[in-house]
Amino acid sequence: MVQVWSPMSQLQRSPERDVWYLFDTSKRIAIIRLVEVHGRKLLRSVTFDHDPALRQLVGYFPEDAMRLAVECTWSEYIRHTGPSTSNRK
Repeated sequence: MVQVWSPMSQLQRSPERDVWYLFDTSKRIAIIRLVEVHGRKLLRSVTFDHDPALRQLVGYFPEDAMRLAVECTWSEYIRHTGPSTSNRK
């Protein structure tokens, strides 16, 4: 069976509850976390940096829209860095 590459294949659950990491090969590029904003649960995507003060907001997404959050985050990453080394399409 051939596995097709997609941004979702680059997503890994963190040991921390309600937190996921998005990778480009082995490089962590973003953190997606389930947060509550004004009583509503949302997925919050930020770029990854070891220094939390340097992380940048990508966006907020409905809690049931992980694919949308990942694809938007991946698109922003590619827009800023150029083609990925893990994109096998």
